[in-house]
Amino acid sequence: MTKYSFANLDAWVGKVERRMDAVVKQSANDMLKDIDISVGIIRGGRVERGTIPRDLGALANSLQSSLYGSTGLTTEGKNSYVLAIGQLQAGDRATFTWGGVNAPYARAIHYGFNSYPGTWWRDEAAAKWPQYVAAATIRAKALIP
Repeated sequence: MTKYSFANLDAWVGKVERRMDAVVKQSANDMLKDIDISVGIIRGGRVERGTIPRDLGALANSLQSSLYGSTGLTTEGKNSYVLAIGQLQAGDRATFTWGGVNAPYARAIHYGFNSYPGTWWRDEAAAKWPQYVAAATIRAKALIP
């Protein structure tokens, strides 16, 4: 392990900032990539916890990714998170939401409606957040010595 002194404090700070940025980007990317998009209810798919059921693509494609902090950015579409995560830095606030005008039924699918149970994909992703961060931290330490 490298020892730092006051003389090389700037180098240490730079390394810590690079690691934090790497952890934040990798964690968010892993979480969003992990969300399973399954066959939708209309096409005979099953409602499964932690998945986004997709029939015509409106729900999965309704992802809105926004970034506030180091830069202001809002993008829309299934892969919109890629641009947001590419600009993400430690300390920024990012939001990833599904639904809106393109899929107003997103909340009903998530929480459940009538006799259908909810899929709770956001809750499942949030519950795994500590695991994503832990894995990204290990990777960042290995890549940024």
